[in-house]
Amino acid sequence: MYLRVSAASVSVLAMAGASLFVAAHAQQAPKEGGHVGLVALGGYEYQGSDQPRTLALPTLDYSWANGWFAGVGGVGHQWRSGDNLQYGLKLGYDMGRDEASSAALRGLGNVDASAEWGGFARYALGNGFAAKTGLRVGSGVDSKGALWDIGLEYGHPLGANWRLGSELAATYANADYLQSYFGVTAKQAQASGYAVYTPSAGVRDVSAKVSLTYLISPQWSLTGGLRHTQLLGDAKDAPMVRKASANTALLALNYAF
Repeated sequence: MYLRVSAASVSVLAMAGASLFVAAHAQQAPKEGGHVGLVALGGYEYQGSDQPRTLALPTLDYSWANGWFAGVGGVGHQWRSGDNLQYGLKLGYDMGRDEASSAALRGLGNVDASAEWGGFARYALGNGFAAKTGLRVGSGVDSKGALWDIGLEYGHPLGANWRLGSELAATYANADYLQSYFGVTAKQAQASGYAVYTPSAGVRDVSAKVSLTYLISPQWSLTGGLRHTQLLGDAKDAPMVRKASANTALLALNYAF
């Protein structure tokens, strides 16, 4: 979860909040209904930044019984195979990065927003555990960036009104993505003062997340969560990275309809 002060950051942070601490579309059986809410987030200007930012924003999503879903994170369709496997396709977006958001990015230029397409899958392992994965393609300067996420999540009710959630995850990035967000070309080196830097494909980061949800009523819920992210490899060593290890927080009020 990385904050930028712009209208675009509202949408991308809503996606981050929904996927970080609330059961996402890809993690539920298809059913008719939606959620609307308000989320307060604490994070940073960009991935690798040391400039903290906080933001409050609305969220909205809806799922149809036939498997289609739409919301701040994009639109898509999911299917089920048996009781344990859920999978699907999704069209979303990457909001890019603004050079003006931080002095550490000056001379690197903007990374324009772009559409992302991909797929996801989740397999319930039993006893509250589930393995999940997702592929997103289309981000970066030339829209050739690709991210592959893998994770292990755990959810457990704590009495009638409380639920504990947690997740361990890793994200692999291709060379195009890392060059767009962590690399420095010869032209950028002249403008920024950084040395030329060409990262190779590899694991971008690993993260651990924990959340606690309180069911106020059958419709209303309140969720608080924390996430720790650690940049790795060439992403960690990039010249614009000021903070390789980051803690972020979320507080969300949600209404189901």
